[in-house]
Amino acid sequence: MHKIFREKRAAGEGLQAAGDKATAEAKYVGHAPPTAQEARQDSLGNTVFTTVGMLKSGYYSAENEADVLKLYTEGWGLPPDIRRKLRRKHFHRTAKDLTANQ
Repeated sequence: MHKIFREKRAAGEGLQAAGDKATAEAKYVGHAPPTAQEARQDSLGNTVFTTVGMLKSGYYSAENEADVLKLYTEGWGLPPDIRRKLRRKHFHRTAKDLTANQ
């Protein structure tokens, strides 16, 4: 369970970073200034990446993970959307998982 939340949080943070990176790359020295249309398209794309990343990071936050685990230990099942996303790889333990828990 921890693996899926950690994986999805990282994906959300990656999407947020992609939006930030696109903004930073547009400001490199030596490039011609973008036209007004290019600037609007860039800002729209950055906004989409950042918004999706924030939503994903928020849904798979550590607090939500703790709530889901608490309900699960109390005997409630996993929420259907989380259960659908679980795959075999999320249950496979690696050496990295063992050292991360210590």
